[in-house]
Amino acid sequence: MTHITIIGGGMAGLATAYYLQKKSRESGIKVDYTLVESASRFGGKITTDQVDDFVIEGGPDSFITQKPWGTQLCRELGLADRLIPTNDERRSIFVLSKGKLVPFPGGYRLTVPTEFVPFALSPLISPLGKLRMGLDLVIPPRREQSDESLAAFIRRRLGVEALDKIAGPVMAGIYVADPERLSLLSTFPMFAEMEQKYGSLIRAMQAAKKHHPSPNGARQNSGGQSLAAGSRPQAMFTSLRGGMQELVEALLAQLQGDLRLGCRVVGLRYLSPGFEVTFDSAHQSLKTDAVVLATPAYTAATLVESFAPHLAALLQKVRYVSTATISLGYRRADLPAQSDLNGFGFMVPKSENRQILACTWSSTKFNHRASADDVLLRLFVGGDQREHLVEDWADEELLALARAEIGAIMGITAQPVVKRIFRWPKGNPQYDVGHLDRVAEMEQLAAILPGLYLTGSAFRGIGLPDCIKSACTTVERLMLNVKR
Repeated sequence: MTHITIIGGGMAGLATAYYLQKKSRESGIKVDYTLVESASRFGGKITTDQVDDFVIEGGPDSFITQKPWGTQLCRELGLADRLIPTNDERRSIFVLSKGKLVPFPGGYRLTVPTEFVPFALSPLISPLGKLRMGLDLVIPPRREQSDESLAAFIRRRLGVEALDKIAGPVMAGIYVADPERLSLLSTFPMFAEMEQKYGSLIRAMQAAKKHHPSPNGARQNSGGQSLAAGSRPQAMFTSLRGGMQELVEALLAQLQGDLRLGCRVVGLRYLSPGFEVTFDSAHQSLKTDAVVLATPAYTAATLVESFAPHLAALLQKVRYVSTATISLGYRRADLPAQSDLNGFGFMVPKSENRQILACTWSSTKFNHRASADDVLLRLFVGGDQREHLVEDWADEELLALARAEIGAIMGITAQPVVKRIFRWPKGNPQYDVGHLDRVAEMEQLAAILPGLYLTGSAFRGIGLPDCIKSACTTVERLMLNVKR
């Protein structure tokens, strides 16, 4: 019987165990597995706290629906009736500009304006900034095909203001990354494709609208989504009624392998074939046919260094930054009258010199996050150049910072009734320029060692659906090798 050891019990590791178990049953090929997690709980950054009527997310609060793997897994696990969409009728996003919250203009897709009127009337970009963005229509495409930073691309095509006020905050919100180092080809390869095919991002977006007209008399909303008469488009993001922790619990309920919590792997020896896994606990070392590394890249590097030093060196090149979320719950009656929170929250450009990256108005974004009489906010801190806030500041200092920022930006000075901090030290992988080339080389080096697999957010996507897809791909490759 083949035995697989999965190291890392976050979403990638859990999904690997689930699909390995499923494929084993479907194929009739018996596969045993051990899932090892060093922490005291499974789920990695997916964790949900419930305090009174508040549902507080520590990590991701949702997942994108345009990537199907998250929704598919939820349906397989019987969670279809627990899925809840964002409240898109209140979808407004704001950007902090000169100390004030300014609505993000409508008609934008992927930071590119597709409608003239909302763009022209928006006070977010200056007249000169708008003119500079319009030059995208005449600036020739870049001849080189190599990777470049997102900042270099946006600055070249749309200008400095577009980078500071639009692209920078949006991309930093998704990747918690510095646009000056963020790889374009690893994160938004469609931008490079648009430039090469149409010579202009604006022309590319206009062509996309023309080539995909609304069928049967349907209309399009400002985001370019098709709307049938009387219908609503699928929300871009979805979550679970009781929080994202429901997905972790549903997965664990299905797993029948050897699950080990609080068990740290301290050594991995290549036996050619197979591996020997050594633990720091009372568990005896384990001999296994294959190992799936579903850990941060730096952890994987330490485990393979003794027998794959070049692979370890490449894994060490994947940078990670520390972040934290600070959730604050309020009684609605205690908030200023103007705080209607009619939107999903706001983003903070670097030029504003604030201490927070963004703020989500969680109780507006999703139902079931607070009672009708309460409000839940979630602030983001850390990332490039501000990791010290996560790594060095005490909880009391972070709470004081959060309250000061909310007071200055939103005028909220009331005492929160609920406060919760989640820290993620070195928890966010950074896709720096050249990332895809490094990943391809890592995969080639791992393939030289039969039975060694890399999976998770360090490689080809950081979101929950990306981690699930990565697990599926790993299991497909693994089962092909088992069959042999």
